[in-house]
Amino acid sequence: MAAEHSGGDLVVELLADKKIDHLFSVSGGPLNPIYRGTLRAPVRIVHTRHEAAAAFMAEGTARVTRRPGACAVTLGPGVTNTVTPALTAFRAGVPFLILGGQAPVGVLDKEAVMSFDPLPVMRPVTKYAARVVDPGRIEEYFEAAWRAMTSGRPGPAFLEIPVDVLGASAPPPPPRRSGAAHRGPGLAAEQAEELRRLVSSARRPLLIAGDDVLWSEADRALAEAVDRLQIPFVTLRLGRGLVDERHPCCAGVGYLGSNPPLRQRMAEADLVLVVGHELEADLGYGRLISDRAAVIQSHPDPGVVGKFRAPDLGMAARSDQVLEALAGACPEGFDRSWCDEAARAWRAWRGEAASGGQTEGEGIHPGRLAALLEEAMPAGAVFVTSHGNIDFWADPILRITPPGRYLRAGQSGALGAEIPFGVAAKLARPENQVAVIVGDGGFAFHGFELETALRYGAPIVVVVFDDEKWGAIALPQRRAYGAEIELDLPRRAWWRAAKAMGGYGEYVDDEAGLQDALTRAAASGLPAVVQAAVACVESPYVSYNS
Repeated sequence: MAAEHSGGDLVVELLADKKIDHLFSVSGGPLNPIYRGTLRAPVRIVHTRHEAAAAFMAEGTARVTRRPGACAVTLGPGVTNTVTPALTAFRAGVPFLILGGQAPVGVLDKEAVMSFDPLPVMRPVTKYAARVVDPGRIEEYFEAAWRAMTSGRPGPAFLEIPVDVLGASAPPPPPRRSGAAHRGPGLAAEQAEELRRLVSSARRPLLIAGDDVLWSEADRALAEAVDRLQIPFVTLRLGRGLVDERHPCCAGVGYLGSNPPLRQRMAEADLVLVVGHELEADLGYGRLISDRAAVIQSHPDPGVVGKFRAPDLGMAARSDQVLEALAGACPEGFDRSWCDEAARAWRAWRGEAASGGQTEGEGIHPGRLAALLEEAMPAGAVFVTSHGNIDFWADPILRITPPGRYLRAGQSGALGAEIPFGVAAKLARPENQVAVIVGDGGFAFHGFELETALRYGAPIVVVVFDDEKWGAIALPQRRAYGAEIELDLPRRAWWRAAKAMGGYGEYVDDEAGLQDALTRAAASGLPAVVQAAVACVESPYVSYNS
């Protein structure tokens, strides 16, 4: 007989208490007590086609809602299938919870069917990984995992609960606890004063806004600081889409490879202000910044501040506090011609890249296709890309506008997140248009999650940039060796696969038919694939980094 109130019921109640609406999963017997719990709580199971997709959807949920998502996967290979999404989220600083099934406690370490100890595998790719063997401690471990993944620099957490612990009688949840995240010690008054002093004395300032602007909900503070100071700014990673990237002060995206004018601006700036981010690889670890320039950096996690380069002023503080203090600076000394040129140079470079230009062979230039896609989508749309040559074309072309997001699964270099991210975004924000950009290689990873999208009413528009290659590898190979080695991908009718699953699909090979195809796809009310033939053109990002 099932317990009247089981560990599975308690897990679902705790998820509901944290405002989890969707629990992404692939079926597994050890999860049945959790499934049963969803019959009694406002948490909806979304049953995917692969555990990696379930985990990517949990991560995608966090990226668009600013609250952790959650997935539940069965023991053994079910858990190991989540390692890549966990790595992606760990590198990106995105919180989501992986609930892992396990054999009964009595047969742990006895090689039960499918069972193994996943903790040594999960610990390096999560902020917290633990096993619960007592139903009376489920709430304790759950809250510990939640605090770990939402504190400081966020990240994923893993919690394994054996089936007999989930099925056993468990105490009802205690009175609601905050489980509050630790978001840094805060901005001291003397730090705020020094911040304003350094900014006010600058002539050529550059603002870089990153991940923690999202988690600190500093959108308005960022927009107000930019408007008040008229300071040139770039956004990157999770910071994209939090302020209108068509703003006259926007100097583009914060990736040196995707933004050639930014390289010059970083070298010329006498003040670089990095809010809510680290001077990571795509910022060249700060190597282009002049030794004579002042560097200000903030992040709630003290371990991020000073990483790769020691700042002149480092602040372990939330981004909203820092940006509110920044707005109080006096910009009278700014070199307005330099500040204006920073944005002008970016707009000119982007305009040229978005025009396409001459290409060899058939197909639309990938930069031009990205620009046409932006034009076709309504303001505030969510865009999803990954980490390939076509994505690197989309990075600098797409201008994200609030309340949209830019879900770029690029920090770990993982392909496969694109369509799961899109499905999660549409489920979390059904009112928003969601456009997924994926290559002909990446589509094959989790293209069948379009069937999941159909079952759960998530009509996303997937645009397959089909250059018939693994372009990010093929093009540098061609430059280096004069040959490409087994990197061709013959064109397959992915749009027909979408139709076979019950969705909508079209194929286009020129600009003339693209706009109408995108309009029909968006109006279909179905998960849709528009497969577009694109020319294989090396992106500036690939050229810069290879």
